[in-house]
Formats: sequence, C-alpha cells, structure tokens
Amino acid sequence: MTTTLERRIPRAARSRSPLPSWTVTAAATIAVIGRLPFIGRAPSPDEAGYLLVGGHWNGSGSSLYASYWVDRPPLLVTVFKFASSLGGVHALRLFGCLAALAVVVGAARVTRLLAGEEASLWTAVIAAALCLSPLLGVYAVNGELLAAPFVVGGVGAVVRAIQAPERRRAMVFAAVAGVMAVCAALVKQNFVDVAVFAAVVLAISSIRREVPTRRRIDLSVAFLAGTAATLALFAAWTAAHGTSLGGVFYAMYPFRVRAGNVIAAAGADHASARLYGLIGVATTSGLLLLALAVIGDAALRRHRGTASWSVVGLLVFAAASVLLGGSYWHHYLIGLIVPLSIAAGLLAVSRPRVVGSIVAFTVASTAIAWVGALTLDQGSPGQSIGTSIAAASQAGDTIVSLYGHADVVQTSGLSSPYEHLWSLPVKTLDPRLTELDSVLSGPDAPIWLVTGPSVRSWGLSTQHVSATIARDYREVQTICDRSVYLRSNIQRAVPKTAPSCDGTTTAFTSIKDLLP
Repeated sequence: MTTTLERRIPRAARSRSPLPSWTVTAAATIAVIGRLPFIGRAPSPDEAGYLLVGGHWNGSGSSLYASYWVDRPPLLVTVFKFASSLGGVHALRLFGCLAALAVVVGAARVTRLLAGEEASLWTAVIAAALCLSPLLGVYAVNGELLAAPFVVGGVGAVVRAIQAPERRRAMVFAAVAGVMAVCAALVKQNFVDVAVFAAVVLAISSIRREVPTRRRIDLSVAFLAGTAATLALFAAWTAAHGTSLGGVFYAMYPFRVRAGNVIAAAGADHASARLYGLIGVATTSGLLLLALAVIGDAALRRHRGTASWSVVGLLVFAAASVLLGGSYWHHYLIGLIVPLSIAAGLLAVSRPRVVGSIVAFTVASTAIAWVGALTLDQGSPGQSIGTSIAAASQAGDTIVSLYGHADVVQTSGLSSPYEHLWSLPVKTLDPRLTELDSVLSGPDAPIWLVTGPSVRSWGLSTQHVSATIARDYREVQTICDRSVYLRSNIQRAVPKTAPSCDGTTTAFTSIKDLLP
C-alpha cells in the first residue's frame, strides 16, 4: 500500500509560482557564498570552547571529555574534534557552509515530496534567507546549525518511508530516519524533532487509516533498529575515547534541569529581557511572521493533509524547545528553520500572496542585515586578549579565564587546568568555587589568569578565590576591560594592549583574502 501523505490540496488551488525552476540551485548557492566572507571572523566563545574540548578529546582524563567538561553530547564534540584537526575555526566555518547547503537542499526536497516542485521553490528561498540572517547568529557554527541537516534528513526519510510502495524500501527509509534521529540528538540533545515528526505522522495516519497496522509495525521496528544501532555505535566510540556514558547522559539531561534552576535564580527581569530580545529578533528577521502565518492557517483550516498537520506539530515542538531553553540565545531560533521553511512552503501552495509578502520581507531583512554585517569588525575582545597573551607566553604556559570566555583560552593557544570553560557549568557544578580554588592553589595552577573588572559574579562564593588571587598572582595588564594576571613567581613579558577590542578586519577584507 502506498500512502502519499500530502494530496489533500486541490490542484485548482495551486497557482503557478512566480519563482523560476532554478530557484533551489540559486538559493543553495547563495546560502553558501553568503557565508564565505565571515569565515575569518573571530570564534565565538561557544565555537572556541567546543574546539578546545574536541581538540583535547583524545582519551580518558580528569573530566568528562578528557580535560574539559561540557553539557553537550559526543557527536557534537566529535564534529569539533575533526574541525580542530583540520585547521580549527576556518574548517569549522566550512562545516557551517555545508550544513547550510544541506538544510536548503534537504528542506526543498522534503517539500517537493509533499506538495510538488512549486512549493519546494518557496521553501528553498525561506531556508536560504534564514540560514544567512545575521540576526539569528548563524555565522557562528553551533549545535543548532550542525544538527539541522540530520533533522531535515530524518524528516525526509520518514516521508519516503510512508510513501514507499515496497515494504523493504519503506523499512530501509524508516531505519535511516532512526539513524538521523539519534544523530540530531547527539549533536544537540533537545533536537528530537525526527522522532516527534515520525510519531505524529504515524498517529495521524493511523487515525485516518492511511497506513495499515502491519506497515506501522514494520516502520516502527525499522526506526527503532536504526536508533539502536546508531546509539550502540556512538556509545562504543564515546567509551573508546575514555568518556563515561553515564556522565554523558547526566550532562545531556539531568544537568540541564539543574542548570535551569540556576538560570531561574538569576531573576525574572533578566529572563524577560532576553526573551523580549529573542522575540524582537524573530520579528525583525521575518521568522515570527512566517510562523504566525502557518499557525494561523492551521487554526482556520480543518481539511489538511497528514503531512501538513505533522509539519505544523513539528514547528510547535521546535518553538516550545526554544522557549524552554531558558537562556533565549538568538541562535536557538535556528532550530525553527527546517520545520518553518517546509511548513511555509506547503502554505505557499494555497496562500501564495500571503507567503510571498512575508518571504519578501524576510529576504529584505536578511539582505540588509548581511550588508551591515560586512562592515562590522570581525574580531572580538576574547580574541584580542588571547592573542596578546599568546605573544607574551612561553611553551608549557597554561591559562584560566573566569568564568567562561573560552575564546580567550582558545586564541591564546594555551590549555586550561580548570575543566569548566563556560559560566553555567561553573555556577551549577562549582558554585562555591572549591574546585577552582583547588586549581589556583595547587601544583597545576595556571601561569596566566584573566578576570573581569571584578572576581565577583552572581551565584558564586568568591571569597577564597579572591584571596588566592591576591596572594599568588599579580595584575600585569588590562585588555578590553579585563584584568590579566601572572603567577607571582613567574616572569614574562607584559602583554600588549589591543589597538581595538573588536579587531580591525572586516568581512570586505575576508572577501579579498578568499580571492586568488
């Protein structure tokens, strides 16, 4: 039995798209080329931290991933491990280009399977515009961007599994969907989108009797087989690198619950301000307008195909995942790109004028923000501080940056004897700073120490650390409003102050560097 999923939109309602047939190719090309000028941009704290973790994950050590602890799953660390071995930030940014390419082409392919070529053209434009929008923080390669290709691949595999006329072919696609589901979650632990989409599709198609019971069982078994095989593979890979599987599970889920309580302790005003900023970015980028159009249409129309409802359900889940994240970073919105671009493409078949107007706004917003980003300095305070310390350091030196700012550590080229490179794990797992104080006063005390204007920070007990710094370190420089300390019994050249905390290289310079 063949289930076509999306065949409920009358062909009479399908108006011809104003977009040319080569739109998908053009959109995918632009999504890649538009990122190239920013390859030389300074690493974000997250990029720098993950590169450090991945680069040092070569065997068992004192922490979760050898020398460092991070609340992220092993496939993400593996990707950054490869990026580190291939050249670091530049290689990582090229990975980001490939991820954007996969999202645009993959989302367009899924939409084509569901509603035909005309709908896929709209999806490609939407996906490319959102993948290029500086407002969403997409130029920094993060878990959301790297997980998105697995999400779109898994959603496509689910669709192909339902549509396949042959039992064996359907089960192969279902198994692939299971593989993609695990890979997405092992890059970003809350990205269980593929499993959600598969569950919703099976539930709705079962209620509508579009899929016989035997086929549902076959697909479920194949999906679970793909899931189990992939979990076993990455469990073996993780254990072989000396990392505890129990520790990974704790970092991915129980820790996030504890961290959520820590975030809540910061106060409602702090969270509200960040949420308003997130909503503002979602509106300005056009993302929220597209989401409202999709949700509004779903609320007003009862007669929709199974796939349409399933994609809307996936979009609602992704939105809830963004809101439940707590921190409300702008790059959380990247998680909406796949379901939103597919859903909006499906909507464009019956509402081309509504979607066309919003897409025009989205493309214009991205173009304006992209041009503006070209003129911005491509450096960062963390890079300026790190490179200054690197010039003054000697072989074997180590560094600790309080509390977080992993870009300082990574650009310095030094390692950190303190396992935490981000502030949230510090505030959750070491709030009394007993571990940090032990490092600073122990045999592996860092040569260099970088702090903010004050050692104090909310939620942390800093008295002992402040006393240790006053006793064992001396301040040698202030760079970009951060204090640089040197171990009292060590002599080094004084790091030079940075001429600009944001660097002097713009994306225009990066474009020239890319040319032969």
